[in-house]
Amino acid sequence: MLQRLQLTLILALGFLLIQPFTGFAVEDFRVSKYGSGEQIWFEAEAFDERDSADVYKLGKGEGALDPTEGAFGDIITNAGGQGWILYKFDISAADGKAGDWRFIVRAINPSNHSDWLWVLGDDGDEIPTDKPAFARPDHIILEENVPEWTWVRTGDFGSDGGTVNKLQDGENVMMIWTRQSSNQVQLDVICWSSDLDYEPTNEDYENAASGLTDVNPVGLLTTTWARLKQ
Repeated sequence: MLQRLQLTLILALGFLLIQPFTGFAVEDFRVSKYGSGEQIWFEAEAFDERDSADVYKLGKGEGALDPTEGAFGDIITNAGGQGWILYKFDISAADGKAGDWRFIVRAINPSNHSDWLWVLGDDGDEIPTDKPAFARPDHIILEENVPEWTWVRTGDFGSDGGTVNKLQDGENVMMIWTRQSSNQVQLDVICWSSDLDYEPTNEDYENAASGLTDVNPVGLLTTTWARLKQ
């Protein structure tokens, strides 16, 4: 029995060593407590899913658009057409609780080419595969003129639009669906804040604490070991 357990452990460790960790959707994020609430930050290129590689694309990584100077890493832009891009984030990593949170994005958008924002729980109980019936102003974001890098807190010419949403405890899912967006739009960093009045700065993002990655090697080892024993 002992030999079998030892063999299982060796196989499990070997399995971990040969796995490409990039296959487990490791994404960095940051957390902070500014103002009277909590924030979770992640870069726009750290998406989890998209319906097509032809619509929302990496600026530099996929040759869609050279990021404007001052971007934090790469950017996401709409290379043309209708589609969606999806992000998963866990507000418990920032000690956040369910309630109203504000979507804020560092962006360039000189011609107010807007999009729709969909949030699991607030806008529906299942992730949609077909475009939902969005309505202005409840779901509109980026209907703002921002010719240079700006932390955009509003969604419809100075009004909230679709930026304030009810998030759930733990993991949340957000989707950006095309409305008008084009490659004039550059999305750099996304921030969710439970302080609805919070106004981010570049320094706030730079000074935010690094969060945990999605991959937990201990948990992965436990899962792998259980599978091997079966």
